[in-house]
Amino acid sequence: MTWRLTIARLPRQSQDVPLKPMLLPLWILRYLLLLCAVHWVQEGLGCYKCFVSNKERVEICDYVFMKQRLDVEICSRIMKKTFLPLDTYVIAMSQKEIVRQAMNGFYDEVKKQYTQAKRPMECVPPCGVQEKARKFNCLNCEEESCNLPIECPIEDVYVHEFQRVVMNCSTDFPLPVDDITVRWKFYWNDRTRRWSHFTALHKGVELFFLITRMVLEKQGTYACEISTDEDVLIRKYFFINVTSSSLYESMKHMQELFERIVQPTTPKPARVGLRNLFVFRDLLNPKKPLPVAKYILYTAIVSTITVLLVLIVGIPCYFIYK
Repeated sequence: MTWRLTIARLPRQSQDVPLKPMLLPLWILRYLLLLCAVHWVQEGLGCYKCFVSNKERVEICDYVFMKQRLDVEICSRIMKKTFLPLDTYVIAMSQKEIVRQAMNGFYDEVKKQYTQAKRPMECVPPCGVQEKARKFNCLNCEEESCNLPIECPIEDVYVHEFQRVVMNCSTDFPLPVDDITVRWKFYWNDRTRRWSHFTALHKGVELFFLITRMVLEKQGTYACEISTDEDVLIRKYFFINVTSSSLYESMKHMQELFERIVQPTTPKPARVGLRNLFVFRDLLNPKKPLPVAKYILYTAIVSTITVLLVLIVGIPCYFIYK
């Protein structure tokens, strides 16, 4: 579609000589206006000034002014009104090429690409190289990163001796899906983050490290490193504080004693059985008098045994000497 556009600029010689109307597609004119004004306007351009070279701007502006007789101030006002709302935009680094391609279109397409470009992720402190949070700032045409150290603070972990402990090397920010390597290392009985002092334990892709039976000899600083083929992403440190078993047992005994005092239980009655009745060693203890029931029972038992012995010995003798 072609639109009729009349430029209201009259020659100096005569104010009554009308200009011949120019025929120009509206979207081409708008595009040329924007490109032309970039040459004079240095503020409020968003990412536009980052991707369009000065040579290209000069060539297009020369064409616009020579052929179309457009005023510089008009171009300046149009550019400021067009790009000033986009000047503070910050886009994800991965969207840089998309916005660059958008600059080859006219204003509506540029605005559409700006508003639909993915916003970068926020940085997650306190440590780690976070690729998803890298930004391209349209205000100064520079790449920006989180600028966080790869070394994390040491995290204290408390565990009793002979118990198990699990350390987690996962992060609060997304990691690359493929090609990551996880290294686990150990430094005995001291708190440190000097990576060269550590002894290697395991290398793989596992983000969790399990010690099934923790002993005092394994107390110290454990460290994990997540890296790619190109760079180290993060290093996390865990200092394992081990409580000895004797102290643990003493604390457990004190806890049981405290619970027994706070919540006393009714003692169960003693169970009396035949085993308790037939204790013959009570007969040999003169300091401990026998109860009447036990005395009668013991007398009956002795009498029964005596009668049985007499019968066993007497019957054979009777038949022999008869």
